[in-house]
Parts: sequence; structure tokens; C-alpha cells
Amino acid sequence: MTPYKKFTIYSVLGCLTLLNLLVLPAMVGVLTDDTALTEAQSGWAASAHFMAASFIAFVLALRIHGLNLRMTAIVGLLLAAASDVVTAFSGDQVALFMTARIAAGLGAGAAYTVVMAAFARLPEVDRGYGVFVTLQFIVSGLGLYLVPVFSAELGMSGMFLWFAALETAAVFLCLSLPGVATSDAGSATKTSGPLAGHQRSELQVLLTAATLLGVLAFLLFEAANVAQFTYVERFGVSLDLSHHQVGLALMIGSLTGIPGAFAIVLMGNRFGRMKPLSLGILLAIIGLLLLIEANSFSSYLLGSCFLGFSWAFCLPYIQGLLASLDPNGSAVAAGSAASTIGGAIGPGLAALVVGNSQYNRVFLMAIALFVVALASLWFASRSANLQSKGNHP
Repeated sequence: MTPYKKFTIYSVLGCLTLLNLLVLPAMVGVLTDDTALTEAQSGWAASAHFMAASFIAFVLALRIHGLNLRMTAIVGLLLAAASDVVTAFSGDQVALFMTARIAAGLGAGAAYTVVMAAFARLPEVDRGYGVFVTLQFIVSGLGLYLVPVFSAELGMSGMFLWFAALETAAVFLCLSLPGVATSDAGSATKTSGPLAGHQRSELQVLLTAATLLGVLAFLLFEAANVAQFTYVERFGVSLDLSHHQVGLALMIGSLTGIPGAFAIVLMGNRFGRMKPLSLGILLAIIGLLLLIEANSFSSYLLGSCFLGFSWAFCLPYIQGLLASLDPNGSAVAAGSAASTIGGAIGPGLAALVVGNSQYNRVFLMAIALFVVALASLWFASRSANLQSKGNHP
């Protein structure tokens, strides 16, 4: 099977493990309208799902070298599907509902983690992650349209039963995943420099400075993006823009993520990783500065587009960098977990600084987080290059 065929299959499979995230706003709306859950409880249910996924990703990152990816994904998807079926019929039982969401997070998180590890074992991994992120934006756009349109007919039960059906169908795609480690690196990763030729366990990989800083950079990158995204709608309202204008700007900004991610499919690693990453994060900072100075719809729209493009453009390169640190996937698995945590803490950090509608403070904080993330990525990239030279004299 060609790498690009695997890119496509893995991308579809990965998107099916991320359904709860890709349609999150619409899902929360259906839960609030169609169950006894409050808006806060609906939000906590989503948070519990994502934190469970983050937890299992960290656990699997410590076992990824000897893990049977195919069987892990199958078990994870079946657990997620069974949990979604329970969710579909427990909307009026909060404790059971929350338990089912945690179980679904564990299952979907396990499947997502091994998909990310499977990508890491393919050549031209940056292009593969580019295909994946492109498809995520497409699926998210379709889902955010379809779920509200059909929510009256489906209701909460129908929505989660559809999730369960798609997760069950995804089991057949798992047959394309490898079993145990199959990359050229073998079942463990070789060290570089003076220790070249030695084998490293998952823990040894994760405790290197390059991996720690790469994982930290991924966390900070997601925290910065989600922090600004939390209040960008409220900021638009504060500019006296109409709800239609705000919605239009955010929709167009999100759609710019599709060409942002697809650019990596075309470019691959032709310019390395750090030059495109530096450009991408610079675009995010420019977008935030445009928002800080915004006083019209056009500047608000332009800032949103810069941020949407940057977010999607940088993600595949960050994932590719982590994959290069361990071709068997432990670093990218840990990075995926860290990015989930970053997404969870971003709104909290924004809430700490926003004060009385001081949205510029949120944007300035996001700029600072982006700068630190970029510095961490530069160091991790330098170490990755040294490792590559040590492994291939």
C-alpha cells in the first residue's frame, strides 16, 4: 500500500476518533437543548472526555514501541462505540452519563493515539499530518452544519448512536494499521551522539530535552490558540459588530485552515520544519496584533484569517517534528496528550487575565505563549537534527 493511500486511510480513521472535538459546539448545544444537563454540565462532560483521552495518550506513550497498534485501535473504538450507546440513553442520569463520557474518551483517545503513532512510521510524515489536519477542518465544517440541521430529528440519542455507528464502521479501517513496531527504527529508538547505536525505551525518549521541549511547545501552542479563540467572539461583539458579521468572520477564518493544512501536503519538508513553523507562528502573532488594533469588520476578519491559517499550517509540522524524535511514535503520542491539556487550560488562562472585558490582555498573553512555544520548537528541532545525524553517519 502506498504512503498516500495510508495517509488517507489513517486520516479518515483519525477523524472518526475525534468526532466529539470536531463538532464540539454543536454537540454541546444538542446536549443542553435535549437533556436535563445544564450548559455547565454539558461543558464538563466534554472536558471529562478530553481529559480521559489525554490520560490514556500519556499511558500509551510509555508503551508504544511494543504495542499492537491494530488491536489497540480496535479495542479503543469498540469501547468508544459502546460508551456512546450508553450515553445515548442516559441523558437524564448525570452520573451514568459522565461515566460513559469518560469511558468514551479513554476508547477514542487510545485509538487516536495509535493512529498518530502509525503516521510517525510512514515516510514524508509532514505531508501525512497535512492530509489529516486538512480532513479535520473539512469534517468539522460539515459536522457543524449537519448536526444543528438534523438535531431536531436526531436528538441527543440519535446523535450519539450515529457516533457509535461511525466508530464501529471505523474498526474495518483499523486493519490497515500495523501490529507491533514496523518502522525502520525497529522496536526502540536509537540514540545519537556518543551513545549512537544504543536502544532507548519510551521513557528514555520522553525524558530527553528535545522531546520535553517539543511536547511543551505543543502544549503552549494549543493553549495560545484556544485562549484567543475563547474570547474572539466576545471581542467582535465589543467592536459593535453584528452577530452576522462576527459569525461570518469566524467561519471564514476557520475555512482558511483548509488551505493552511493542505499547503503542507504540497510542500512537505522541502523547506525544513523550522522555517515554515516560524512563518506560521509569525502569522498568528500578526493576526493577534491586528485584533488588538482592530476597529472595523475588515481588520477583525483579517486577524481571524491569519489565526485560522496559522493554526492549521503549524499543526502538521509540530506533529512531524515530534514524530522525527521517535519514529515509533512515543513523542508524538505524548505531544497529542499535551496538546489536549493545552486546549483544556487555554480558556482558564484567558479567564485569569481578561478582567472586565480586557480582551487585549488575552491576545497579549497568547502572543507571549506563541513566542515561548517557538523558542522551544527551535531547540527541539536542533536536537532532532543532531539525533538524525547521529543515527545516519
